[in-house]
Order: sequence, then structure tokens, then C-alpha cells
Amino acid sequence: MSSADEERVASSTAASTSAPDAAAAPPAAAPKPKKKKEWHQLTMPTAEELSAQEFMNNCGVKSVLSGAMGGVAGIAFGLFTSSMENAHGGMDTMPDGSAQKPTRVVLREMFTNMKSKSLSYAKGFAIMGALYSFNECVIEKWRAKHDKVNPALAGCVTGAMMAHSAGPQAMCWGCASFAAFSTAIEIWME
Repeated sequence: MSSADEERVASSTAASTSAPDAAAAPPAAAPKPKKKKEWHQLTMPTAEELSAQEFMNNCGVKSVLSGAMGGVAGIAFGLFTSSMENAHGGMDTMPDGSAQKPTRVVLREMFTNMKSKSLSYAKGFAIMGALYSFNECVIEKWRAKHDKVNPALAGCVTGAMMAHSAGPQAMCWGCASFAAFSTAIEIWME
């Protein structure tokens, strides 16, 4: 290979390696224009909005709404548990003579069972939800704070109120268990 050929190979190699570098180098970036700040007009709440907020902050209203939602949840839970009980019941758990009963009678008994369980759960969940919501609202207004202590105190008071008919020991256990449950839910939901 002659020196002229070597120079041509060297210049073509240099040109091929310098071309991508030149293409890879970005051109000088133009400065980005600054975004204009957008200003939004601040509007004061109307009298109707203020009264609606005050209505929803009422402890009685919160308690009634929580009781209604607890009742709906109790109905759903009761339907679920009674349907599972009926599904897993089978022939071996049916009372004597039920194998000879017509399907209509068996279905009526199943629906009666579902209705009674659903109403029982709805009543318990509604009372528990209403008591808990009312207690938490009253404690929050009394303490004038919104922190993690309020659910624990409300849970304790609600647990004690729910177990009041079983005596002081049951009230203590109800207080401790419902306070722990309320605190756990508060931590988990955060």
C-alpha cells in the first residue's frame, strides 16, 4: 500500500468518525420562553354553600348518614354470609324431613333466613356506624383537633357503649378492642 492510499484511508476514516460526532452534538439550545403565570379569581363561598357546609359538619347529620351507610353495608354483609351459609349447607346440614320438602318451601326458608340475617347485620352496623361517627365528631369538636387520637378515643367510647349491657369487664374489652381496630383502620387508610 502506498503512502497516498494510506492517506486516503486515514482521511476517510477520520471523516466517517467525525461526521457522527458533528451530527450528535446538539445545536445551541435556544432559551425557553418563561411560562406566564395564570391568575384565577378567588371567589368567596355563597351563603348557601356556607349553610350546606355547616349542615354537613353537624354531628347529628354525620351520625345519621353513617348509620344509613352502615345499614346498607350490613344488608350486603348479611346477604353475603347467609348465601355462603346456604351454599355450603348441603343436604347433610339440612334439618330432618327437609329432603321431602318441595323446592318452593326450601327457597322460602332460605330467603327468610337471608332476610333475618341481613336485617340483623344492618341493625348492628347502622348502630355501630352512627355511634362511632357521633362520638368521633363530638370528640373532635371537644378537643378542637383533627389527629389520630380522635378515632382511638371514639372507638373506645363506641366499644364501651356497644357492650354496656354485658357489664364493666365487657365494656373494658369492648373499649380496648374497638379502639385498637379504629386505630389500625386509621393507620391503614392513611
